[in-house]
Amino acid sequence: MTDRKMCVLRPGPRRRIRARAAIRRTDRTRGRHAVVLFACAVCLWSLTAAAHAQQAPAVPADEPANQTTESSFQPPVAPQAQTAAPLSLSGYRIGPDDTLAVSVLQAQELNASVRVSPHGEISLPLLGTLRAGGMTPQELESEIERRLREKYIRDPDVTVLATDIRSQGISVVGAVRRPGVIQLRGSSTVLEAISAAGGIADDAGDTAVLVRNGSGDRELKLDAVLDGRDPGANPPVVAGDVLNVRTAAVVYVIGAVRKPGAFAMRGNSKLTVLRALALGEGLMATAATGDAVVLRTSPAGGRVEIPVDLRAVLQAKTADPPLQPQDVLFVPTSGGKAAALATIGFLSRAVSLRALLP
Repeated sequence: MTDRKMCVLRPGPRRRIRARAAIRRTDRTRGRHAVVLFACAVCLWSLTAAAHAQQAPAVPADEPANQTTESSFQPPVAPQAQTAAPLSLSGYRIGPDDTLAVSVLQAQELNASVRVSPHGEISLPLLGTLRAGGMTPQELESEIERRLREKYIRDPDVTVLATDIRSQGISVVGAVRRPGVIQLRGSSTVLEAISAAGGIADDAGDTAVLVRNGSGDRELKLDAVLDGRDPGANPPVVAGDVLNVRTAAVVYVIGAVRKPGAFAMRGNSKLTVLRALALGEGLMATAATGDAVVLRTSPAGGRVEIPVDLRAVLQAKTADPPLQPQDVLFVPTSGGKAAALATIGFLSRAVSLRALLP
């Protein structure tokens, strides 16, 4: 019994060998599993890298690294989008001091904003100095495209826009609300020039004078110009013209009137004594209607006094005398009327005070 128990508790050499062999087989199995797992991980990593490579294709070696692909190409933005809005012109020709925005679709580095020199020239990258004065923007575009086509770009697309015009100025002076130099926007007329100057002023007369170098002066009737129905009465203006809106002749009304002042003569011969009094808002109560005079400057330079009986004119017993430019209508104050009004005012105040006393 004792030997059998010892055999169970202490395995023999064969059993120990078998146990060691089983352990070695287990270790080999675990090693093979680890190798398989590592191989799977390597394959998974390779598949992931290949998927990323397909989503972001490599740039060819013969192309610059910073060149954009065809799917992400954006059309170049012209420089005028970053500057002032371009002017829409008709018949405009480039002149000195104008500012031009030049853009080349195929080469943004050639885009430029240039000012025309006093000699009518501009300077562009690669092309150097070009003659631009006297050309339309379309003609300048064709010239730039021709030069680029000769040496640099096979089929260039050039745009020229005028962003600031300073060469098409005319002077509008005289009886306008904003006299000064006005820049033309293409073909313009006298009426458009007056409108750009704010319209005629309150003291404007009936005529305007258009002065043009080499063509002499031309007198225009403002009524026909402002009416706009007759094209011949509203001629076109060109750069360098001077438009002078003449100031109306005036007459002066002073003395015992409600609103003394200087009043324009629309038509230069249509203002009479009664119309001048109406502009002065009528006579005051103290006016000496029988002693009014018109002061007029004679051709010799002296002063002439012309008596006017306003009472007879108001009663239509005599004709309404016409006034001439620079006439002065003086209505004196009647001493008797002034004294009577002063007395009446004093008595009125005295009666009012007595009524207030107990």
